[in-house]
Amino acid sequence: MKAKLIFVTGGASGLGLELVRAARRNGHRVICTGRRGAQDLPVDFPDIPYLSCDLASEDGAHMAADWALQHSVGQIGCALLNAADGYFRPMTLETPDAITRVLSVNLEANMILAHRLYPALGGGHLALIGSVAHKGAAGMPVYAASKAALDGFGRALAEEWRGRTYVRVLHPGPTATGMAERAGRRPNAADKLFLAPRPMAQAVLDAALATTGRDRQVISYGRVLFSPARWRRKGAA
Repeated sequence: MKAKLIFVTGGASGLGLELVRAARRNGHRVICTGRRGAQDLPVDFPDIPYLSCDLASEDGAHMAADWALQHSVGQIGCALLNAADGYFRPMTLETPDAITRVLSVNLEANMILAHRLYPALGGGHLALIGSVAHKGAAGMPVYAASKAALDGFGRALAEEWRGRTYVRVLHPGPTATGMAERAGRRPNAADKLFLAPRPMAQAVLDAALATTGRDRQVISYGRVLFSPARWRRKGAA
């Protein structure tokens, strides 16, 4: 596959960081944003352009778009809009500020970025990273709602941009990134079934860059474990 410029949001930790690493392993040029300051990045963070910004504000989303366009020189091969926020708690314990933040990061920022990056995405790929929670998740109703809305936005955009830009809405299955714990979920026995971040990131990247396949895909446990691409890479290692 020809090397592309890949723009990743939420690339400072979790699945986003693994997406950055996967893209680099596959020979792509990568730029990314994250909420962490540059001084707080992992010591082994890849040597790539990085912008610290908070997508919870409209200014943050526009700042990220301006920065990505400046680095793209007019062409982005793939925008992986992965940044997300959420809280694991019942609706009765939510606050107006927290609801606004989750919807801003998980939905509004992605709409702003898609709108702003459109000129640079001709012939390229846009991947909106959702969650299996988009079907509903007790304990995370606001997060689930934001991902359900993102799913609808992506499906509509795939139709609108068909023939010009490949749009995919990708819903990774449960992945051991630590996000659930940071959101307030208590570990339990089901955690043993969570997938490792590295193979999940590769499966998401493969789906994001594909020129065939469904506009909306769940990256399931079986799909990651039995991916032909994964076994080809394993055999070549």
